[in-house]
Amino acid sequence: MADADLAAEVHHSGGSYPVVAGWGTINTLGDRLTDLGLTNTAYIITDSNVMNLYGRSVQRALQNRGIPAHCFIIPAGETSKSFELAQAIYNWLAGLKAERGHTIISVGGGVAGDLGGFVAATYLRGMPFVQVPTSMAAMVDASIGGKVAVNLPQAKNLVGAFYQPKGVFADVQTLSTLGKRELAEGWAEAIKHGFILDASLVDVFEEHAEALMEVEPEISTEVIRRSMAIKANVVSQDERETLGIRIMLNYGHTIGHALESSTEYGRFFHGEGVAVGMMGAATMAQEMGLHSQELVDRQRRLLERFNLPTSAKGLSVSDILNGMSLDKKSQGGSNRWVMLEEVGRSVVRNDVPKELVEKTIRELVS
Repeated sequence: MADADLAAEVHHSGGSYPVVAGWGTINTLGDRLTDLGLTNTAYIITDSNVMNLYGRSVQRALQNRGIPAHCFIIPAGETSKSFELAQAIYNWLAGLKAERGHTIISVGGGVAGDLGGFVAATYLRGMPFVQVPTSMAAMVDASIGGKVAVNLPQAKNLVGAFYQPKGVFADVQTLSTLGKRELAEGWAEAIKHGFILDASLVDVFEEHAEALMEVEPEISTEVIRRSMAIKANVVSQDERETLGIRIMLNYGHTIGHALESSTEYGRFFHGEGVAVGMMGAATMAQEMGLHSQELVDRQRRLLERFNLPTSAKGLSVSDILNGMSLDKKSQGGSNRWVMLEEVGRSVVRNDVPKELVEKTIRELVS
């Protein structure tokens, strides 16, 4: 029977997996894991905020189908993506005598997804892994594609792996408990998908911005499925970011990650950093003659309708430039920039003049 909630399938070197978005999906998780053959003990990794809201519901849904489920609760926030917490989870799994055929389930935002996935990729040299994203950013971006990692003090995600999940199951209803700021930062990643690969999705955002910020079920679920499908398609073409296709998803991320790390992950949510980074990339592309000022203004207007920042006043230019020098996309010491040629079409450039980068950063922070 066709799954009405199926947004896409990701095809990768080891097989394929479903990417699902629906309203009330959490209640069906026991059935969905059973369909995937994951009926052994499950270990839920979630954070202190999500546990009370959804962790227990996930646990109940599994236990209703006879799947035993244990929970490990991490502190909420980016600082939990650490070796110390990974080690604590390893010890917990060892104490519970976890086996290779058991399943790790990440429930929450990108932090729970990245950390749970990193543990799944490394404990016993690999355990089956399922993503249950409950934040917007995790649904449309972080949960799809198998990038798992922990942070080092120097930069985000420096130690990690490509480790694909067995399935991604997003319950759009969980977004209705998010604050407006958390919601907006997630829409930033979906807006980014439109600008790089799907002009008609940008139109939908412009038409329905207010409804999306209210998480109206029908339009929100449709837009999330479309955005998930874009990410799934890119990952299927370029699983390990070697062909220059997957890097397009990093539009806005070169500056965005540097903003996050230079403020020690305290000032900007990930999607907020990406929004500022998108403005920086658009400004530079316009100066290099890739596209019009009109596109820059259109992007700014849309981001502002979602209350996203388009500048980063008061930060240090040198801190941001230093953060950018650690960017994982760098080649031969220079940054590779994802830029737009028009709405829905992007290109990678590594010939952006240093002076232009510095001038743009200075304008973003002054």
